[in-house]
Amino acid sequence: MGLHPSGALYWREQAALVVGDLHFEKASSYHRSGQFLPPYDTAETLRRLAEALTCFAPQRLILLGDVFHDGAAWERMAQADRDRLSRIVDAVETIWVEGNHDAHFVPPGQTSHAVYRLGGITFRHIMEEAGDVPEISAHYHPAAVIRHRGARLRRACFVCTQHRLLLPAFGAFTGGLDVCDAALAAFHGRETQLYLLGSKAVFAAPQGLAAG
Repeated sequence: MGLHPSGALYWREQAALVVGDLHFEKASSYHRSGQFLPPYDTAETLRRLAEALTCFAPQRLILLGDVFHDGAAWERMAQADRDRLSRIVDAVETIWVEGNHDAHFVPPGQTSHAVYRLGGITFRHIMEEAGDVPEISAHYHPAAVIRHRGARLRRACFVCTQHRLLLPAFGAFTGGLDVCDAALAAFHGRETQLYLLGSKAVFAAPQGLAAG
């Protein structure tokens, strides 16, 4: 499987592109509480998604939940963004895996799945420690801190164990949870491998960074 610096995963044998946590319209959700943020996150995330699709030309797009920041996000999207998203998902077979943020919402004409299985792998939004493996999931927006030549760098990352792969958030306006957080205890161990997102490449982190 190929890891892309956008945070996308490409499974060549299945011609499938996998992304999680796009969180469309997260910025606009803050406006209701009086926090005014630049309303460009959706357009930027769509641009990055279109670039990844052009790069890999997949036959299948798997969306691992939290595509929308909340159940009303579709209604808040600019028409141009709605149209662009519709063109994207209509051009390939698109699988919508249910997230916790988007309240099982999918755009008209689409169908969601609690989990999706392909080629012996289970795709779900939130990992299940007692669930079927191998498993690919999202939800936690993992990030890691490394220190190099006196500098402290924090990067979103893929988290890989023998049976599980956790994707970074794909959305342009998403935070990150440190991989050493207790919520990610299932991924803690010296054998866990982190792959950090750079601007143009993905980099393997030093072994043991997720030992917990």
